[in-house]
Amino acid sequence: MAALLRSSRLLKFSPSGLLQITCTKRNGPTLGRLHVWSYAAGCVRSFSVATELKDEASIGVRSKQAQQFDWALTRLDSSVRRTGRITKTLLLRIFHDICRTGYPSGNQALLLLRSCGSLLPEVPLEERTELAHRVWEKLKELGAQYDVSHYNALLKVYLQNEFKFSPTDFLAKMEAANIQPNRVTYQRLIAAYCQNGDIEGASTILGFMKNKDLPITEAVFSSLVTGHARAGDIESAKNILSVMHGAGIEPGPDTYVSLLNAYAENGDLENMKKTLEAAESADCSLMDRDIMQVIFTLAKSKHQQHIPEMVERLRHERGYVPDAMNLCLSLITQGQEDTAFHILKTFPTLQSDNSSDSANLGNFFLRHCINMDTSLEKIICFCKELQESNMHTSPLSFTLSCALEAKKTGTAHLMKLFKEEKLPVRPHFFWPLLTQHVKDKNIAEVILLQSFPPIICLSQLVFQSRCFSDSLQYSFSAEVLCRCPVGEWGYI
Repeated sequence: MAALLRSSRLLKFSPSGLLQITCTKRNGPTLGRLHVWSYAAGCVRSFSVATELKDEASIGVRSKQAQQFDWALTRLDSSVRRTGRITKTLLLRIFHDICRTGYPSGNQALLLLRSCGSLLPEVPLEERTELAHRVWEKLKELGAQYDVSHYNALLKVYLQNEFKFSPTDFLAKMEAANIQPNRVTYQRLIAAYCQNGDIEGASTILGFMKNKDLPITEAVFSSLVTGHARAGDIESAKNILSVMHGAGIEPGPDTYVSLLNAYAENGDLENMKKTLEAAESADCSLMDRDIMQVIFTLAKSKHQQHIPEMVERLRHERGYVPDAMNLCLSLITQGQEDTAFHILKTFPTLQSDNSSDSANLGNFFLRHCINMDTSLEKIICFCKELQESNMHTSPLSFTLSCALEAKKTGTAHLMKLFKEEKLPVRPHFFWPLLTQHVKDKNIAEVILLQSFPPIICLSQLVFQSRCFSDSLQYSFSAEVLCRCPVGEWGYI
């Protein structure tokens, strides 16, 4: 670098060319002038090559980014088309891959934000919102440019996750970012107010829409049905349909579903039936997915006694199974596993099939019960009923494998049941439990696990662990070795 600076001071950049050198005679050594010219020309060539390489690298990054976005879009789209949902593992993998490139695009940010709502039925609502905020902040930090579509996507995620926020503060943040709200923004802000039963706030946003000559669509009226109902005025909610007729807008499935949910929250089965009849009279056919929303509302509102009535109205249309699976997953996530099991038993098409998948129908159900820490007593009851109804060949074994895979330390009771049912208990079943208990220094649980003869592998684990004293290590290993001689259970 110093040589480069010294050489540049010797050069006089003039129209006559780079060969003119100050403080040097014209008849001086030609070799020196030639050396300077060669050095300068080399520097120019090096700079040109570096610029080309930088441009090529930039093009390469953009190309790789486009390929990754296509891959992510394909994976997510395939998952949604097949199952109607996205797993948290897949979403986080795509998120981390995008972050590693360091150049997130607006489309990538939009894709991730839209995936943080109802497409994650296996994730609790609060965790979904936290994930959305994490994606928002991280991609913004990496330089993603947000526009009104990103704010609208975040609003939709808030609504799907029932996240309480201030619509006025949200509008203020958009204004600070110099983002103008559009019709969709106002519609979702009205829905946010109505979700909390704030009719006054929703009316304020309606005023904004009228001032801007924005059309009032069915989505706004559907939100107002919910808003009036949650404000305790169910009659006004019902009258919204008449207001729509007066405005020249025919109520569609969304409006009827909003009214059904309003009655479901109050456990009003009689008016639910009347609403369903009104929808049929208006030639507004409700699909299975619409009825499932009502079932979910009944379960959340603790009106499970009316669920069988709604289940009977399910027509098992094409696509019923993935929709019903997502309903079960959402119910389990909300702690409504009994209702989810009731829905699981309505899978007639798979029960009549002799394929291996149909013989293990409850796999997704049992796995999610384990992940959501459903009580083992309930899970065991589910396993027994699944096996008795020939819906699953070995539900208890599958549940145990899921519990060990998830490192659920309370599954020792499942292995006791294994022993009672005279099913084989393998030594490797205990390894995930032991490692977790040793990691947590939970001595009491390790002692409890010694009640199983195959726990002979504990002697090796305890000797390697530093969390117990030498005397305790010796007592554990000696007691276990005496209790379970090598070869007694035929596993060693």
